[in-house]
Amino acid sequence: MENPGFYTRPTNPESLKEAAEETEALECPQIIGPYKVETLLEKGGMSILYLGTHPDTKEPTVIKVLSPKYLTRPEVVKSFLDEAQIIALADHPNIVKLFGHGNWEGGLFIAMEFIEGISLRQHLLRYPSSLKQALGIVIDIAYALCHLHTHGVIHRDLKPENILFTKAGVIKLIDFGISRLLKNSGNESDRAMPMMGTPIYMSPEHRADLDTVSYPSDIYSLGIITYELIMGKLSHGRIHLSLMPKGLQPIIGKMLQPDLQNRYKDVVDVITDLSTYMKTKSFNEELLPMDRLSEVASDLHQTELWL
Repeated sequence: MENPGFYTRPTNPESLKEAAEETEALECPQIIGPYKVETLLEKGGMSILYLGTHPDTKEPTVIKVLSPKYLTRPEVVKSFLDEAQIIALADHPNIVKLFGHGNWEGGLFIAMEFIEGISLRQHLLRYPSSLKQALGIVIDIAYALCHLHTHGVIHRDLKPENILFTKAGVIKLIDFGISRLLKNSGNESDRAMPMMGTPIYMSPEHRADLDTVSYPSDIYSLGIITYELIMGKLSHGRIHLSLMPKGLQPIIGKMLQPDLQNRYKDVVDVITDLSTYMKTKSFNEELLPMDRLSEVASDLHQTELWL
């Protein structure tokens, strides 16, 4: 690994430090737009998350508010507004749904569906997946990416923390805070922002120059996630393709090519190759020794949730 420290450093550490200091001082508003606020969920680097109630359906609703101190930063405001536009475009069962967005007395807000479940990171660390289950999850994520890419959206921060696993076993892609419409990529607001993203899952071009990030950059991130799901543990930036099933090695290898010219250009090709592999004789021969146990454990977990 060329620079081990790069993969472990926090992104925008000053913002994270400030966020921790400000969380204690926050007062929870009673109303944001038309939504009644129930409680504070989380304070991030540039935004605050509240749990609220939808005025019509009474559904639990996540309300994301831009931190007041960033309201005077045009590039941050534009990024926040872009996020609402992107979620509005992404009407897909594997992507978080937008309920509304707009202005309130405290600035700007985005209201989204509340997803009850755990992050893919937590799922990966708690519940071992069989090869079939892992690839099923990857294909669901790939379909969500395909929908985004079809609408000209690059996620730019695909990682297990930004993928939720619901109690029903449905994958939900969340957090479009640094996502971009390709037509808007490379604008002044991009250049004014600090390096954003999570180093371990960043493609080489993302680390080098944010302006060069495109659809294959999301595919690279998906390649890291695929590796981790099959290994059943986080990679921490260390990838050993020789540990993968032989039939998968060329697919994951192509997803993780440093050179854009050699990487998959279209996530549809990734879905096709993974689906084809799962129908081959070698797939059944390469099932991992713990696969059957993993499937039984998963069935028991789903039964427990149902009960």
